[in-house]
Amino acid sequence: MSYDSGATWAHVPVANGRVTVTNPPAGGTVSLRARVADGQATAQTIIDAYRTK
Repeated sequence: MSYDSGATWAHVPVANGRVTVTNPPAGGTVSLRARVADGQATAQTIIDAYRTK
């Protein structure tokens, strides 16, 4: 998870297939990155996935 359009990233633990995101103040954005490994690894990054209100 990133609050600065992907310049820095914070690890967010996964519990039962879910994560809890703390949103920044109104007008900020949240970027998401997921990585999985099951013999092969893949990653998906979404910069500025959503803007907070």
